[in-house]
Amino acid sequence: METVLVSKVPMLKPNEFDMWKIRIRQYMLLTDYGMWEVVENGPGTDEGAAEGGARPPPRSDADRKRRQTEMKALSTLLLAIPNEYQHQFSSCTDAKALWTALEKRFSGTKSTKRNQKAILKQQYENFTSLKNESMTQTFDRFNKLIGELATMDVQMDKDDVNRKFLRSLGEEWTIYTVSFRQGDNLEDKELEDLYNDLRIFEAEVETKKRPIGYSHNTVGV
Repeated sequence: METVLVSKVPMLKPNEFDMWKIRIRQYMLLTDYGMWEVVENGPGTDEGAAEGGARPPPRSDADRKRRQTEMKALSTLLLAIPNEYQHQFSSCTDAKALWTALEKRFSGTKSTKRNQKAILKQQYENFTSLKNESMTQTFDRFNKLIGELATMDVQMDKDDVNRKFLRSLGEEWTIYTVSFRQGDNLEDKELEDLYNDLRIFEAEVETKKRPIGYSHNTVGV
């Protein structure tokens, strides 16, 4: 059975709970698929155990393996919780109960989520590149925003996302982006692929942005 690497467990950040849920799920699936099943379905029933009764000692290898997986899932979630919150969840005895408690504590109310979603949508509408920002830096900010919208279950159309990114770039990018905007494949292209296509021209654009006479070797007098 795979061991839990403490240093690799995604740590919970209360203000990024929805993103953390995605990361901890992926971590469990990659480490031991059975852990996530325990989180979703709760502890199983051992052979010979009465439903709802106290669990007897494991009677078979299958029982022992299941209990090991249950304990590993619980331990993984506990390791992901910051120290200042540990005492709030110490009474949870299985991974499913702990997961439910974490969602109740950090997921927020429907009203809070609705407000967060509205704020992110507004940030998307107003998104543009910043002065002296490289295309890569603009992409990193934009891609992060798209990821945050995805965690709020906001469905984004590929064509709209790609065109929004192209429009967000500065005037110096116009001659490069116009051909992409006129193309007919933006509805099928991944944002990452569009970024990689544009990277070919980034060094050239950055050179044109520099003042005439600029030189790395220029020394101020």
